[in-house]
This record gives sequence, C-alpha cells and structure tokens, in this order.
Amino acid sequence: MSPRPERLDVYYGSALAGAVHDSAPLAFEYAATWLDGGERMSLAAIPFQPGQQTSPEVQAFFENLLPEGELRDYLAAQRKASTLFSLLLEVAGDTAGAYVLVAPGLTPEPPRHDATTWEAIAAILAQRSASAIDIHGQGTRISLAGAQDKTSLAIFDDGAPMLPKGTSPSTHILKPNIRRLAKVWHSAANEAIVMRAAALAGLPTADVFYEPHTEACVVRRFDRQRRPDGTLARLVQYDLCQLAGTLSVRKYEKEGGPGLAVCADLIRRYSAQPAVDLRHLVRWVFFNLYVGNNDSHAKNLSLYSVPGQGVTLTPFYDLMCTRLYPGLSPEFAFAVGGEVRPGEMGSENLARMARQLGMRPRYLAQQATDMADRVPAAIQQAAGDVAPALSPSACALAERLQRWVVSSTQKLALRLTATSSP
Repeated sequence: MSPRPERLDVYYGSALAGAVHDSAPLAFEYAATWLDGGERMSLAAIPFQPGQQTSPEVQAFFENLLPEGELRDYLAAQRKASTLFSLLLEVAGDTAGAYVLVAPGLTPEPPRHDATTWEAIAAILAQRSASAIDIHGQGTRISLAGAQDKTSLAIFDDGAPMLPKGTSPSTHILKPNIRRLAKVWHSAANEAIVMRAAALAGLPTADVFYEPHTEACVVRRFDRQRRPDGTLARLVQYDLCQLAGTLSVRKYEKEGGPGLAVCADLIRRYSAQPAVDLRHLVRWVFFNLYVGNNDSHAKNLSLYSVPGQGVTLTPFYDLMCTRLYPGLSPEFAFAVGGEVRPGEMGSENLARMARQLGMRPRYLAQQATDMADRVPAAIQQAAGDVAPALSPSACALAERLQRWVVSSTQKLALRLTATSSP
C-alpha cells in the first residue's frame, strides 16, 4: 500500500495552481508560480495571496466539488473516506470546472476512455445497491456536485458511450431515475422534458437527450470544449455557492445560503454581460415557478469563462418539476419578495423582489408575462419530442407533467402580474 499523501496538487491544464493540504479545516496554498505567472487567477472566492489559507472560502470551493447527501455518504462508505480531504483524494479527479486534483509528484494523465454500451451501463444500474458512479469501477476519480445520483461519460462523434478513466475529462453527465425516493417516478423523463422546454422557451440551457436503455437523462457538459485537434479543454466554472463562500449544506436560502439579491450581486460583480445575465436570472426564476421546480437553489446557478467571450452565466441545468411528486418540499428554494410558497405569491411579492434586485417592477412583470406566454407551448412540444423514447409509464408521467405545468403557469402568472407598479 502506497503512503497516503498529505496534500493534493491542483492543476489548471499543465499549470500548477496550488495545493490543498490534509488538515481540519482544509488548507489551500497558491503555488508561487501561479501567483507570479501569466494566469494570475483566484480559485472562486479564495483570496489571491501567498501562504496557507483555511478560510470559509477554501472550504466552500473544495466542498462544493463533491457530491452531497446520501451520495456522499455512499462514496464515503465505499471508499473508506470520512473526511473532506479523503473524499477529494478518492474522487476529485475530473470535477466540475477546470481544475484537476492529483497526488504530489504526479501531473494530469493523458486522456483515456474505454468503450462500453448503453446496455452494459443499464445492467449495472439495475443492481439494487448500485450508484451510477459504479459503472466506472474502483479507482476512477470522478466527482460531480449535487445530491442526485449521476456519473460522467464521454460521447464523441459516433454517439457511443465511453468511460473516462482516471482523471480523464468527460463530455456528458448521465442522470438515471432517482431511486431512493419511492414516490419520485421517472425523474429522468421529467428532467429531459423540462430541460428541453426551457430551451424552447428561450432560456440558455444545457443540451439533453433521454436514453431509453438506462432510462436516464443525458446532459452535455458545457464546461468542456472540443479543441480543433479533437481533445477536450476544461473551462473555468464556479457555482454561486462557491463564489459566495457557502458550503453545499447551506445552499438553500432558508439555511443561510445565497438569496436572489446575493445571486444578482455576484452576477454584477463577475459577469462580462451583467444586464444580459440578470435578465436570464429573472426569467429562470419565473420558469422554475411555472414548471414547479422548487429545488432551484444557488448551486444550480454557475458562472464560467469561455475563451473569447469572458465570464457569463452558464447554460441552465438541473431543471425538473419537483411539485409533481408528493412528499417533496412545497416551498420554493428562493424567497420571491419574502414569500416561498408559490401558491401565495402575488404582484406585491414581484414588486418587492424588483426592489431587492434593483429592477423596476414593470420590467419584472413583463418578463413574467413573456415567460408565461412561452411555457405552455414549450412544455407540450418538449414532451412530444421526448415521448418516442419513453416507456408507457414514462409517457403517463409526461402527460401528467404537461397538464400540471399548463395549469400552474396560467394561475401563477395571473397572480404575479395582476397589477404592476411603474
């Protein structure tokens, strides 16, 4: 057995950005060459300064790279990794965004991808105790943030799935049906339809397709970019909890996580096109309200840097109708003008939200109305587009989803826009 390393080196491409040390709390130190070199870029909100740091921003950046909740518990038991550093050591190779963590003395390895089939992946997912990450076997270092079971795949021009090995980059995320919640049925079909509806409604949204063998929603990664030579580049991406210095356990506003005003302030601070991205933000809020996505928290908002375009909001992701399922929270993840119950929101909450965001109520009312005009047709078209790949029971979910969203949109839009202040 090789000795356990006391630190992990953090790489951006071939450049050493710094090292994270095995301590409690976790410590990070920028590399001198990174501080003095041409990149000169902080990792999220970690202060750009020499010396070891154990600030909340350090904990938030690295902790938010890891899975959450039961999935984190599963990995901790499977990999015998009970601390934050141990989990980073075990799984944080190919993570969200641009950085790769490797043991001292190593550098990110050349990409390797093994061929597989959708049928082979489905057979592993069918095992009662399996998590989606188990399709890779032991030794693969993959970490995808969030509480939902998921894993990484690479899909190139022939459309066949491949398994990234080691720290190799992936191109897609596979999200099978949620199994740990008995009353949540066909979540993958739900997400595929709602994601496609968001795109049809005019929101910048990650590309998805529904894969029938695995009964999974497959999402194209926007933090990976194909170079002219066919290799994959990793793009810098931070979710808004990382930028706010907030741990994932406090991602919800009611737990102290970023509210809409904080999210708007982060966009104004970092975005190269704040007016455009703020408009996308408020339209995303109204879309989530109309389609019943109560789990639209700050970790589901990210900023990234695309070469030649600067820093902008990423395409939207993790969109589904949670209100379709009994037992899930009836409260919206964000307070909208002081109200978290969608059924109690009205024009006075919209006006209060406008003041909190530094916007005119009439502008928000216009955005709410425009999105309400788009959503019913978008959800119907999206369901029709996805339906040929669905089983009969998933088609029943799709039909119920359409009816719920159309009704919800009409009722809520009337209340939000009943009156508007100038």
